[in-house]
Formats: sequence, C-alpha cells, structure tokens
Amino acid sequence: MTDEATNLRLVRSEEGGQPLLAEARPWRDGLLDGPSAGEHIVHFYEDDEFLFDSVAHYAAAGLAAREPVLIVATEPHRVAFAERLRRNGACPDVGIGSGQLTMLDARETLMRFMVGDEPDWDRFQQTLGPALEKCRASRPGARVRVFGEMVDLLWRGGNRVAAVRLEEFWNALARLQSFTLLCAYGMGNFYMPGDGELFDRVSGCHSHVIPPGRVGERPVSSLQTELEQRKHLEAALREVLHKRALTAGAMEERSAQDLERFRLLVESVEEYAIFMLDADGRVSSWNAGAERIKGYRAEEIIGQHFSRFYPPEDVAKCAMELEVAAREGRFEDEGWRVRKDGTRFWANVVISRMRDLNGRLVGFAKVTRDLTPRRQLEEERVARTALETALAEQKRMEELRERLIGIVGHDLRTPLSTVAMAAGLMLKRGTLSQEDARATARIARTAERMSKIISELLDFTRARLGGGIPIHPQPIDLAEVCVEVIAEMETAHPERTLRLQTDGAARGVWDKERLAQVVSNLVGNAIQHGRSDGPIDVRIRTEGDVVTLSVHNEGPAIAPDLLPSVFDPFRSYPNGSAHRSEGLGLGLYICQEVVRAHGGDIAVQSSNATGTTFTVQLPRSQSPQPAFGR
Repeated sequence: MTDEATNLRLVRSEEGGQPLLAEARPWRDGLLDGPSAGEHIVHFYEDDEFLFDSVAHYAAAGLAAREPVLIVATEPHRVAFAERLRRNGACPDVGIGSGQLTMLDARETLMRFMVGDEPDWDRFQQTLGPALEKCRASRPGARVRVFGEMVDLLWRGGNRVAAVRLEEFWNALARLQSFTLLCAYGMGNFYMPGDGELFDRVSGCHSHVIPPGRVGERPVSSLQTELEQRKHLEAALREVLHKRALTAGAMEERSAQDLERFRLLVESVEEYAIFMLDADGRVSSWNAGAERIKGYRAEEIIGQHFSRFYPPEDVAKCAMELEVAAREGRFEDEGWRVRKDGTRFWANVVISRMRDLNGRLVGFAKVTRDLTPRRQLEEERVARTALETALAEQKRMEELRERLIGIVGHDLRTPLSTVAMAAGLMLKRGTLSQEDARATARIARTAERMSKIISELLDFTRARLGGGIPIHPQPIDLAEVCVEVIAEMETAHPERTLRLQTDGAARGVWDKERLAQVVSNLVGNAIQHGRSDGPIDVRIRTEGDVVTLSVHNEGPAIAPDLLPSVFDPFRSYPNGSAHRSEGLGLGLYICQEVVRAHGGDIAVQSSNATGTTFTVQLPRSQSPQPAFGR
C-alpha cells in the first residue's frame, strides 16, 4: 500500500442518518492497518486482485498486532488470501495453528442461519457468537478483526433484501460482541435496476467506505461521485423507459433537454458498455463505453439486433437470454463476445428487464464489461501453476533417479570387486583347464566392463548432485597420458591402428587420472564407431596457454539431428545406427564434465567426407570450474 492512497470515512448526518463524505485519511494511518476499533467497513472493489490485496493487508495488520482474525470467505478466496499473506511475509499457517487466525467457509456458515430466503437472528447469533468467542479464547479482552463476504454472496445471488438484513444483524451483534468488520461488494452490482433504494440502506449500515480501484488510481472523491452517477443513471433509465411506454414514438417526442441529460449520464461511465434493447433485442441506445469496448459508433449499431456481438457458435443463445431476463427480471453470463473488427473479448454481461407502470415489457437494459485482462491473468496463473507443478514433479523424479543410481552404483562396486579379484586369482594360479580358463577370462572381462559402468554411474551422480566431478590438479604431461592410454588400447584391440602426433610441449596443471579417463573414452568411442580398417588419430597441439587434444576416426558420420545431444547423459541412438552405444551413454557426458571442471571445452565435428573428430581444449593452468549445463 502506498502513502498516497486514501480511504474514505463516512459519518452520519443528524438530519437523515445517511453517510456523508466527511474526511480523507492516509491509507497508512487508516482503517485497514490501524488498531481494531469496532468499525463496520464496506469495501467496494472492481476486481478480485484488489480485494485480495486489501483483505491480506487488513489481516496481516491484525496478525502483527496480535489481534484475533476471523475470515469468512469462499474457498477460492480463502486460498487467495492465504497465498497473498505468504507473499507479503506473513505466516497464515502459523496463525491458524496458534488459533490467532480462523478461516470459515462463507457458504456453509451462511446456510447455518438462513431460514428460507431470510437470515434468522437467533441462528445468526448462535452461529457467529461462539465463533467470535473461540477466536478470542487466547486473548479474552481482545477485539476480533473480521472479514466476511456472506452479504456479497446474498447480493450476487439476487437476494438483496436479505443482504441488507444481514448487514443490520452484524451491527446488532456488534452491540453484544467486540469486533471490527470488513465486508465487500463488487462495484458492478450497483448497475442493476432497482438497486437504488437498497443501496441507500446498504450505505446506512456502514461507518466507513474503502473506494474501488487500485491504490493510487482514483481521486479521493471518486467513489461518492461514481455511486451518485450510478443512482442518477438508473433513475434516468427508468424515466426514459417510462416515457417510451406512455407515448408511442417517445424517442422522437422527448425534449432536447431530456435527450441531453440521458446522453450525459450514460456516457459518464466509460468502463461499461451500457445500452438499451427493445423487446425484440434490437439496440435502441448506445454510450461511449459501448463504442470503446465494442468498436461500433451509435449510427452503425442502433436498430441492429444484439446478436451481432456474439460469435457464430453462440448466436442461438440470444433468444434464451432475453427469455430468462423477461421471465426472471435479470440474466447474467460470462463468455466470448465479438468487436466490430472481429476480435473477441471475454465479457461479463447483465441483461435486466424493463417494464412500464402497467407491468408490460418494454425492453431491456444491457451492461457489458470487458474482463479479458482478468481472464488472461487467471489463465496465466493456472498455466503457471500447472507448469510449476510439472517442473517440480520432473525435478523430484530426476533427483530420485539420480540418487538411486548413486546408491546402486556404490552398493554394486563391492561385490563386483570380489568377483573380479577371484577371477584374476584363478587365472594367475594356472590350475584351470583350457575351457575353464576361457570362461574365467570372460568373467573377468565382464566384471571389468561392469566396473567401468559403475564408475560412470558414480561420476554421473557426483556431477548432477554434488556440484561437478571433483578433480585434483598437479603438473603433468598430457602426451605421456596419451601414450599410456594408447598402449592399453592397443593391447585390448591389437587389430586397430592407433597413431599419436604431438606438436610442442603439452605440460599443464591437470588431474592425470581424469584426463586419462577422457582420452580412454574418446579413443574407445572412436574404435567402437569408426571404420574397422581405418586408423584412429590422436593429436596434441599447443597454442600459447591452451593445449588442444583431438581424436579422429574415419567412418559413418553422426547424424545431424543427433549432434546437439551427443554429450547428453543416457543418450540413445536408433536401432541400426552406426553410433549405437553398448553402454549407458554416459561416457561422453563424463568427458564433458571432466573437461569443464578443468576450465576447458569439448566439441565434435562429423561428416561422411571427413569422419568424426572430438576436440578438447585445456588451459595449462586454471582454477577448477563447476560443471555447466546442469
């Protein structure tokens, strides 16, 4: 809330007892955040977001002052209030747990004291009295800060007389119980025919008014001015329709003064499209708000049927809407409507029946409000919530998978080491038959392959959950590392040609074991996927402070659509692909993580003409870097 925003205080005149605009006070020192003092505040709001902000501000002030807080609202609003409280730094869950904050369902509470269509005083007192006593159980002398929207439920449901009666019940209860009450009404409710007299009674039930609109958007006097305009507008509409009913061709016979008065009153409201329909649904008047929202000028639309504002699939609803309004007095709906330029907007529409003094239907008053921004915000909120839920679930599953991989990898390593050690001892003794020796050798090779897979799993888990693969740099010669790895590979693959070429000194501060792992993975990858009769070329080049290692093989290229994901973990290739891996698809991912942990980079180029080349660039001396892209 800002200091510039104000609230309005209404006091009663001695003559009529009606609220009058008496003073304006800064919001900071005003009703919502001031100490609870037994006021009965009415909050007129244009949209739910403003209501959520105001109620959260009102409740947070009570929680901060250690006052008991009671919120009686619909379930969606209770959820929104709690969310807004959390966003503003309050802790509604703690308040509920301690008993300082109580939330009740407005519909359920309302039904407990309604008898037919009327609230019953005895049941009301028996329902709300104990609730208030329970709220102040921890602080017997405290005044309860209450927000309730049961009156708004009654008003929106068309039971306006009961809503006013409920306001009077609250005032009567305030003489028996100690509380401050904030209630709320949507401003759109007061455009309905017949609400003028009831609005006077609603105003008379309250001591203070919070104006509609976002804080700081409206001048201090705008609420009183707008409410007066709405009452005068309704009176003008009734007068115009009365003249139409009494005299045929009344539109032509009205005086210029009446026409001007009617035009000015209707056009003073720009947020709503307000226009009249005759009994058949043809437009007979048009205001500036209608032109702004729908795009038609008066001369273009008067005399046209109002079905023009509906999309083709909803045109059939028009007759039903007029039938409901004619039978029940009022029809309200939300749905898509169409502007002159063909664009659609989401609208709240109210059609009210207009009768003459003899009860004969003479037409309808139609009020339309563009709710497209609100609907977009709601859709964005729903989509954002769904996305956040999906991302959270995906993250949870990934973490579960990765933790499982780490646990399995660690727990498998010990028994596998036992198998490998036993197989090695049996081969060294030389006591096995030739057939048993071959079987034992296969066991040893399988154990070695499984050990490599487990090491990759553990490295992957460290990279994803531990902030990167740990390295232990020391001065080494990369050429010597390559010589050792190539010698091991030639022993395992004597049929393949492996060539090493160096250019300049290849010394740097690196982790020898990890770089040996990189070279081994890259050379093994080249042997597996390269042409069987083609050489594997390993080259080392030095350029200043950077040493470049490249591993090249001839043979089928990596498909262009697979290149962007070649370093992804658990990558898989289609059946029949020349680059289909027999392992888990973690080798290249681990190479990338090791290289990046050294502050270097790794890339791949592949084509049928030139073959496939993996290139690693390593700074000679650089502080280890965390792995990227996780």
